[in-house]
Parts: sequence; C-alpha cells; structure tokens
Amino acid sequence: MGANTIRTYNVMNSAGSSSYVLAALDAAHAHGLYVIMGYSMPTFQTFAQSSSTVQSEVLASVALYKNHPAVLMWVLGNEVNLTCPEGGDCTWSSNSWYNFVNQLAGQVKAIDPNHPVATSEGEIPNVWGYNIGNAANNVQGDDAHMTNLDLWGINCYRGTSFGTLFTTTVASTTKPVLITEFGKDAYKDSAGAENQAMQASHLSSLWQEITANLSAVLTGKAIVGGVVFEWTDEWWKDSGSGASCLTHDKNILFTRPADTEDPGFNDEWFGLAAVLPIDAITNPAGTLRLLRQSYGTMKALWNVGSSGSSNNNAGAASFFTDTVHNYPNPFRAGAEPTKFVIFLNEGGTVEIRIFDAAGQRVVELPTISPSSGGRFEVVWDGRTSQGDYVSPGLYVARINGHSADHNEHQFRRVVAVR
Repeated sequence: MGANTIRTYNVMNSAGSSSYVLAALDAAHAHGLYVIMGYSMPTFQTFAQSSSTVQSEVLASVALYKNHPAVLMWVLGNEVNLTCPEGGDCTWSSNSWYNFVNQLAGQVKAIDPNHPVATSEGEIPNVWGYNIGNAANNVQGDDAHMTNLDLWGINCYRGTSFGTLFTTTVASTTKPVLITEFGKDAYKDSAGAENQAMQASHLSSLWQEITANLSAVLTGKAIVGGVVFEWTDEWWKDSGSGASCLTHDKNILFTRPADTEDPGFNDEWFGLAAVLPIDAITNPAGTLRLLRQSYGTMKALWNVGSSGSSNNNAGAASFFTDTVHNYPNPFRAGAEPTKFVIFLNEGGTVEIRIFDAAGQRVVELPTISPSSGGRFEVVWDGRTSQGDYVSPGLYVARINGHSADHNEHQFRRVVAVR
C-alpha cells in the first residue's frame, strides 16, 4: 500500500508482553515499517491513583524497546484532554495532566534521547479546538509549559475537510504536528448500508489537504504526516445503547454537522479492511479480511507507480515505487548498521553515495542491479571509503536509480551518533 508507519495505542502498557511486542517490531522492521509506540492512560482511575503506575510502566517500556530499529517515537496518552475518570475528579484533563506528561516526557528523553516524545489530543466537543497552545482558562497546554514535548499529535474528524485546523490549532504552536488520527467510517446512515465510495472519497480529500501542509514539501508548514484511522473494523467495540462486543454494530459514536453527506460517524466501520464474517462467535480470531475501496485509494496516493500486486511493470510511471528510507536513523556507527530499504517498479541499477555536511564524498555503497522490481536492501555500517567509522553528525545519501526508461535521484538525511 505504500504506508511506512504503524500507530499503536497501548503496546507500552505492560512489560509482561514484551516478547510479543518485540516479535511484532521485528516483523515491522523486516518490512521497512516504523512503529509509533503508544501508551493508553487508565482513564477509569483518578490521577492520584494512576500516576506512579503510569510512570513506572512507561519508563520500563522505553528501556525495553528504545534500541529496536523499528521504533519511531513515543506517544503518551490518547485524547486524555477529553476524558474524566469514572467518578473521578477530571484531573487527567487538567493542568495535573499536562504537568505530569511534560515531566514524564523529560524522564523518557533522559533514558532515550534518540526518539521524539509526543501526546495525542482529541478535539474538544462543541468547541472544535484543542488545548494545544492554549494558556487561557488556566490550561497549560502551551509551548511555554510543555518544554519536554517534541511534537503534538492531533486526532481530527470533521468530514471531507480539516477546515480551519491548519490556520488555527496548528498555528498556535511552534512544535511540529502529527495528525495522529483522521478518517471516515464506511457506513452511510441515511442509506442504512455500507458505502465504500463515500469513505474513499473522504480519505482522498483529507490526505490531499495534509499533503498541501507537509513540512517536508513546503517551508514553514508544521505537519509532519498523517495516520489513517484505521486498518481494520473494530466490530468488537461495545459502544452505544444495545451494542454488543460480539457483532458489527451500526451505532453512531459522534456527529459532525459539517459532513453534509454523512454526519454520523460509526465507531465500528472505520477500517480500510473489513473483518469477515462480522461475528466474533463464528470468526473469533478475526483473521478474514476484505480490502475496501479506501485501501486502493490510499495505495494510489502513497505508492505512486504501483500497479496491482506486481512490481515488475515495464514502462512504469517511475523507477522508484516510493521514497527510499533507512533505519535505524539515527544509527550508531560502529555499533549497528543502518539499512536502506528500496522498492522498485522495474529492474535497473541503484547506486548510493554518502556525503558529509560539507559536500565531500564519504563512501560509495555497493551497487545493486536487480533484473526486476521488488524490495531490496543496502546496508551501511558507518565506515568511510578508507575503512574508518564516521564521526557523529549529519550525512546525506544520494540515491541514483537508472533503467532503460528512467533516470531518477533521491536524497536522504542520515544521522550518525555514538
């Protein structure tokens, strides 16, 4: 599909399942995927009851997983600004929360200085806003108080457009912003039926707005990427009156009047892939999948040049299927190599040359010349052409791709640390 990252929600909550987490990270690493490591706050307890447990679990997980090359960042909490503990004092969504997560972010960075730390905010009902950058009403979610947070995550559902999000909320902070959730359910309430075309159209429109605000594309923009919610339908959710955790319910979780086509958002129908059959009794493992039209839509946007399931496309629109990434990045020269993962639409030649910040060539990596398209890897152990390990710092990889029909170049920043 061309995706490069998976977001998780509570993979850090229990160190007791670390063997499973590490196996999943290994699988992600093998396929060139990064993982956003999430921790879910215990929202049914008060701040006083939970803070020490949260702190110990988060720091233990960071220590366990920080050196895995698939780890991209840490996200502490999801939509905590919207929640109040059941029977509690709402301190998870007040200054107690922001002070706590800022302190915890600092402790995480002391253990692991190589990965960003974020939290993910939900949109406040009836306000269409967030606490980001907001020092009003004594809510200390502004940059001056959140000194240890590297970036903000934003979950946003408004219909076919983000509206004023990029000119209001994003502009209220100097930190980078990741759209940690955006999407649309595939169930149209007025028709009482699934509508895959509606979902696909929403996602296409939203992604194009994200693309137009990416910092990697335009100077001065703050958006670093977006995460489609979500991979599969969550038919197991027990949401709404009369809902069952065993069936694919059609209850509306929230509404967005700006979405004139379908203002109701159905919590169990957000998947790019449907789960079949839609009954946990006959399909307890939930292993059967049906890719929706939205999957193909995102593939066309993310994996430019792809065609069906084959990567061996004569006369393809481009030589590279996608942007070449390397991981881990930063990497520790002399302790672990960094691996360039290359996807090609056709056979040809790929050359990678490494330059230092002054533009001097450091080394030329072994050339690969596959006869057909596919997935390929080139490893750099951090050595120069003279065999010495490079000094810590910023380097640039120039990636040249050649075939009978194409002559393409990409550049990749590579950071070496000790």
